[in-house]
Amino acid sequence: MPSQQSKQSHLFYQDIQKGLATWRIWYLLGISDIRQRYSRSKLGQFWVTLSTAVFIGAIGVVNGVLFNQDITHFLPFVAANIITWHLISGIILDSCGTFIQSENFIRQIQLPRTAFIMRVLTKNVVNFLHNLAILPVIYLIFPQPLNFSYLLAPLGFALILVAGFLTAMILGVVCTRFRDLSQIVNNIVQLAFFVTPILWPASALRSHLVNLGLLNPFAAFLNVISEPLRGIQPDPTSYLMAMGTILVLALIALPLFAKYRTRIPYWL
Repeated sequence: MPSQQSKQSHLFYQDIQKGLATWRIWYLLGISDIRQRYSRSKLGQFWVTLSTAVFIGAIGVVNGVLFNQDITHFLPFVAANIITWHLISGIILDSCGTFIQSENFIRQIQLPRTAFIMRVLTKNVVNFLHNLAILPVIYLIFPQPLNFSYLLAPLGFALILVAGFLTAMILGVVCTRFRDLSQIVNNIVQLAFFVTPILWPASALRSHLVNLGLLNPFAAFLNVISEPLRGIQPDPTSYLMAMGTILVLALIALPLFAKYRTRIPYWL
């Protein structure tokens, strides 16, 4: 007779396989989330792009003037960072409601739990692709160097998606059981925004703080996309930190999700 743990692991891997196989469902659910938010508006989901563009322009120009930065380099720096940060923070914040916002589906239809995780990723990836359209416009105004570093952006994007999938497993389960944790996660993400080099270059840190900055996983995931998008090759330390973070997330997420995935309907 198989042990309870091995049975849970088998059902868990089945859930992942079935979740990936039902891609039409979670893709449509993710797109539907975006359309519902901007229903009956003229620009629709492109309000995301417009609001991001306005924010980038305002922050880039104001901070560039206040801190005496060269706008030709500072504005592309801020744009790539903000666009990437919206992807990272959006996945984390939406992960808290992974199963809560899908309560009706979970109660009425037998769908793999991972399908709802992919729903969260789909929504944020589509928003990211919309925002990505801002960069070519900025690069036409402020040309950036053309080199092979741009080819590293898909690798960084893949790392963020893997980390986001595991994060949604953890936060989706934990925040369904303990609803107040979503507020704590929101506060942590807000704090991370200020301690991560998004609006300021890492070179602005004092020498003894640079090493501490390397321990920031948010900065690592930011760098592996935003720097290639600016034609800069990320430091190998960023990749090591990103992969190390993914390993830690996997060690937490896989046994947690395998054990508690069946209890989610009872917590809703």
